[in-house]
Amino acid sequence: VGKVNKWLGSSDHLNSGYTVTVMEYREVPVDNPFMTAVTGGQMLDEDQQGIASLMSLPIKKRVALKDKYNGIEVFPSEVGIGISQVVPVIVSAVHTRSGIVIIEQPELHIHPAFQVALGDLFIAESLGKDIVFLLETHSEHLMLRLLRRIRETSEGTLPPGRWPLSPENLAVYYLEPGSDGMRVSRLNIDKEGEFQDQWPKGFFDEREEELLY
Repeated sequence: VGKVNKWLGSSDHLNSGYTVTVMEYREVPVDNPFMTAVTGGQMLDEDQQGIASLMSLPIKKRVALKDKYNGIEVFPSEVGIGISQVVPVIVSAVHTRSGIVIIEQPELHIHPAFQVALGDLFIAESLGKDIVFLLETHSEHLMLRLLRRIRETSEGTLPPGRWPLSPENLAVYYLEPGSDGMRVSRLNIDKEGEFQDQWPKGFFDEREEELLY
């Protein structure tokens, strides 16, 4: 939980304003002796049977989110869907030690600032572990963060506390349907964090068109 909360709540990471907490509780049936004692106005310290019946109930756990600023605990269903979406992504990234982690559209429903921070998450958690992230994404923000880290690593301008990335550690593939089936194109990246191959049918082209025309 500690590492998940660092990524989720720290100001130099996602800075979502929330941290994950695990709530422990017991569900008390209405006919439980403890509940009968409470509703009947009995002194609980004298109702040993009620207390014993309460303590015999199983402890259950539920994940909640704690607002860093006011301390209020809420359930994931009570906040924006973006927070609920990003927590499993962080958990998968930090707790997987080896193998392939496949994530479809990690940027879905989250703020652009979260999207770029996810780029750092994937870089950081791929270092020192036998892990590969296979991401299906349409996020220009996420891609730009990865390219920026390659450029900064090459130039020696990587900010303190950030993680290095080289072109050899990033593979970008573009998939598009063709008359003979799905076509896969590898887009090579140089040490300056620039694509050496043209993006097929848009993505960065739309950005340049909106900026220049």
